[in-house]
Amino acid sequence: MNNLTDQQLLRDYANQRSEAAFTELVRRHVNLVYSAALRMVCDSHLAEDVTQAVFAALARSAKQLTERPVLSGWLHRTAQNIAAQTVRTDVRAARANRRQPP
Repeated sequence: MNNLTDQQLLRDYANQRSEAAFTELVRRHVNLVYSAALRMVCDSHLAEDVTQAVFAALARSAKQLTERPVLSGWLHRTAQNIAAQTVRTDVRAARANRRQPP
């Protein structure tokens, strides 16, 4: 699997649901996704959650991404989007908790 391109691995996963192909994609890109998430959420546990959500999104979108020339760009942008949503959700929850009377 190491000698296949990201597009070939993605095609294998999209067409045959190859766990080995998906595992290799995760292995190749998990550090990029986690570091992008961590920069935005500033919390290791939240960054792990974002990373998991990004790879879940990759699994759902695999068929549409097979012809994408650079998968890492999509992963990075998706990590940023999910991290931003996570931060907004946390901010809203914190505001709601402050408004509630004891």
